[in-house]
Amino acid sequence: MLTLGLAGGLDPVYDCRYDAPQYFTYDAAAVLVEDGQVVAAVEEERLNRVRRTNKFPFDALRACLRQRGVALGDVDRIAYYSAEETANFLVGRLRAAFPELAGIPDARGLLRAAIQREMLCEIDPERIVFVPHLLTHAVSAIAMSGFEQALVHVIDNEGGVFTGTSAGGSRSCLTQLAAFSPQKSLGELCHRTIRALGYSPFEEAEAMELAPHGDPAALRAAMRGVYRLLPDGDYELAFQSLPAVLAKAPGRLRGEPVEQAHKDVIAALEEAISEIVLHVLRHHRTRSGVRRLCLAGGGAQICAVNSRVLASGLFDEVFVQPAAHDAGCALGAALYAGDAPPRRAPLDHVSWGTDLGTADAVVPALRRWGALVTAERPAAPARSAAELIAGGAAVGWANGRSEMGLVALGRRVIVADPRDGRQRGALNEMKRRAPHRPLSVAMLAEDAAECLMLPCPPDQLRWKSFALRVRRERGAALAAALHADGTVRAQVVRKEADPRLFALLGAFKEISGVGALLVTSLDNGAEPPAETVDDIVALLLTSGLEVAFVDDVLVRKQPASVEERLGLAVDVPRSTQVCRTRGWHDGARAGDAWELRTSYDRALRRKISGPAYDALVKADGRRPAAALLDGAGADVAGELWALWTERLVRLAPAERA
Repeated sequence: MLTLGLAGGLDPVYDCRYDAPQYFTYDAAAVLVEDGQVVAAVEEERLNRVRRTNKFPFDALRACLRQRGVALGDVDRIAYYSAEETANFLVGRLRAAFPELAGIPDARGLLRAAIQREMLCEIDPERIVFVPHLLTHAVSAIAMSGFEQALVHVIDNEGGVFTGTSAGGSRSCLTQLAAFSPQKSLGELCHRTIRALGYSPFEEAEAMELAPHGDPAALRAAMRGVYRLLPDGDYELAFQSLPAVLAKAPGRLRGEPVEQAHKDVIAALEEAISEIVLHVLRHHRTRSGVRRLCLAGGGAQICAVNSRVLASGLFDEVFVQPAAHDAGCALGAALYAGDAPPRRAPLDHVSWGTDLGTADAVVPALRRWGALVTAERPAAPARSAAELIAGGAAVGWANGRSEMGLVALGRRVIVADPRDGRQRGALNEMKRRAPHRPLSVAMLAEDAAECLMLPCPPDQLRWKSFALRVRRERGAALAAALHADGTVRAQVVRKEADPRLFALLGAFKEISGVGALLVTSLDNGAEPPAETVDDIVALLLTSGLEVAFVDDVLVRKQPASVEERLGLAVDVPRSTQVCRTRGWHDGARAGDAWELRTSYDRALRRKISGPAYDALVKADGRRPAAALLDGAGADVAGELWALWTERLVRLAPAERA
């Protein structure tokens, strides 16, 4: 049976008609499952190039079908990550705002109409299955864990605790023990706190990474007024008491300096969430007797909370779903709708996305870029990369199929020397990240045992789910990844799961004596991680990254002359609108103005010049910039290049037409 799981909003990438922040439809994804086995899984952001996108996953859907070589008509069930009652409530609200929806009675009809319109095919409404959001998280965790029996804790806007088993199908593998309504949402507690400190919900990781720099004791008493632990693993939240905590820190707008009081708030928040989660788990662990745990939901992405659970000793083994965020709901929906038994073996990889192909396919794709990059095939790619890293270079490392999830695991990453503390600052600057943000490490198992204080066997540390304390005498080996509290976020790499990264770690250890690498995702902060060869070249040409290995091919960027820039074809991404307005300028005169807007951020309005506007309205992705600029020359070429750096326009080899 072929089952397609979907997560995301209702709009295609070029539209924002049905966008509404309160609907929480971000992290769109599509997953294709065949008889319980994942065939393909792609997050929509990797293809539409909009980070944490809330659009419908049409590109991801097509990619999954293409990977399997089937059409949508061959799919037996299409599963969406929401209960039908919840989806119908949303559609009712939309009908009140959009009269054109009056003829669509319910969510099933709206979803069917959206897919038919974009995919140009008929969909039998009976093939559509709605799966409650909470269940999609829970199924995605237990079904991938390989555990015969486990507790499953979903930490999300609506949370819960289940017992899970590998017996039976995915629809019957869970028994709910507790439910936590949105009034008890730890995610909402987190979002309200970080919003008050000037962070958006998508900056949760950046905000929570301040915790090691803060003192939870400074605000512990005030924070304990926000929650109360109840008998039987229950709790309640008093959101009305949160302002008393936030009043201890000065107001902060986005982008303003972070003060110590802000760090103390985050430290107290992290401690509170940890205490609540451990309270819930202690009760259900004691009552059930189950000694294995699965975690999923947005709250399962807080590494420090996971680490406290692991260190508590409550469980023999803790599995955190690598796609714990809402993109993972597409996986849970597909598995639930297909009703296949959970896997019996532990998950060994999540490389289900776009395949870069072999070097024989990569080299022709690179040659299209002409003199802007060079390509060579070293006899020993891992050794060549390790030498560059040991020499101080940050190196792109991309091969095979991309991985699902927010964490960089090895198939689309930038790697650097973990001993060099300057690398953290350099990479954070290149990626437009705050200076305090830590980077992670990939390690060989023997080095993890030597460098870290391990609360579990190294084999259980595959997914960068935990922050682990570094032995003091080994701190210098991991200096660039060391958190303020003396921990690192580590991944143990197994040869069977990622032979290329394993070989690179081995080669670097031969040179340096350290079987570890500093790792971050393959992007510059302006867009999601690179997915294709063209994405990797675009990253090289518009960032501080100089070299990358794509499969076994060493790619180096070259200086781009004005003529070479003008030779690239110009295109407008589907998420960008080119706008001309007429109004008052400087409060004194009327005239024309030109700007770029997007379908994903209504506040974004990027002013552009008149010549750039003229070029962009004629852009078709085929003609080179020189043919569009009418002799405007170097200044406009530079402006287009800058817009490409922000990913508001796209430049590519003109021959692609």
